[in-house]
Amino acid sequence: MTLARIPLLRLLQSRQAWVSTTGWFALVLGSAWLQRRHGAVHGADHALELYASVAVPLLVYGLVAVTVGRRGLAASGRPLVRLGASPGQVALRSVLVTALASALISGLMGAATVALAHGAGDPPVLRDALQTLGFGALAGAAYAAYLMVGAAFVRGFWGRGLLLALDWALGDSDGVGALLTPRAHLQNLLGGEGPLETLPWESLALLATIAVACAALAVRRAARTRV
Repeated sequence: MTLARIPLLRLLQSRQAWVSTTGWFALVLGSAWLQRRHGAVHGADHALELYASVAVPLLVYGLVAVTVGRRGLAASGRPLVRLGASPGQVALRSVLVTALASALISGLMGAATVALAHGAGDPPVLRDALQTLGFGALAGAAYAAYLMVGAAFVRGFWGRGLLLALDWALGDSDGVGALLTPRAHLQNLLGGEGPLETLPWESLALLATIAVACAALAVRRAARTRV
């Protein structure tokens, strides 16, 4: 808990994090309210397009940026390492705190979007909201771990930006690369078409795999980086 305190305080005390989170909530829920107001039969499906394709990745990108700053994952934990903490343990706490925050915010945003935009042609609202809560939370955690890999290998926004660009480029394709990014799997879980005809449960497993594998890779890299 002591090692997790610094990244947690960075998120809680950051004006950038609060403004970004509030802004994305307002944008996505505003879109959901318009779907509801216009009586869209599949209002939740339409509102979730903005949520999955734009809001979640950019929201998590901002949270990762607040946690690691401009110096990268390894350097962001330098104060604790100087006091004798293990670099790997410090990096692990940063990744976990960011992943949990991303999961919580993404999940709640998704559930609120479904509840507000629910149309006559959508699944039962309670079931749909709970499913979206779970899928969004897993996707938020996967995005956090995925972007932390960039922050572990390259300082500044370049590493995170490159992986975000790859997520957009590969995630919207029909190739094998789509299997390696969170974007295609989140869209599949929310009713879109899966990459290479991937079934929803397979996307669920692959999202969890991306989260764990990327978190391990980011921590390993940070532990070996001299700061």
